Amino acid sequence: MKIAAITAAIILFPILILLIVLSQHGLFAPVKIAEKDTGPYLLVYKKHTGEYKNVGPVMDALYYDLKDKHEIETTKGFGIYYDNPRKVDKDKLRSIVGCIVENKTIEDLSHLTEDYGVKEYPSSKSLVAQFPYSGKISIIIGVFKVYPKLSAFIEQKKYPQTPIMEIYDQPNKTIEYIAPVNLQQEVFDNLIE
Repeated sequence: MKIAAITAAIILFPILILLIVLSQHGLFAPVKIAEKDTGPYLLVYKKHTGEYKNVGPVMDALYYDLKDKHEIETTKGFGIYYDNPRKVDKDKLRSIVGCIVENKTIEDLSHLTEDYGVKEYPSSKSLVAQFPYSGKISIIIGVFKVYPKLSAFIEQKKYPQTPIMEIYDQPNKTIEYIAPVNLQQEVFDNLIE
């Protein structure tokens, strides 16, 4: 009997720890979608072609470059993901990733345009879902929990399919998934040109 109890504890303990860790990263967090106005955002970014899972190092390098070389503090990272990974080959997925810079103007950041894209993402009516952010695991869980609900909501409301913006808000420990419903495709084309 003791061996069975010890075996059960050995099996259940790691599962319990895994569930606790995953719950801290949003596994059981509800996904609510709201319609609200978002933006504008001042973006400093780099273009990326390839699997979306590989954008983290690009975003991190840009963040540290802004902080260390240009003395620009940011607390929000972002990604705009242009293509549906279920419909586009992984090596052809397009995105732009970087930082949202607050309390500056495009003119203040003009010296960065040699190395980075610097543009304003306009204000828009958007569908927004918030998800807890505790690190990379939260991003992975968020993709599987948020995108299906966001896609279903877009389809139900008959809104156009547009690139989705994810904002990684460090101080508030949230990821905002933003699907604009009134921006034209040329806005997104202008960002990735």
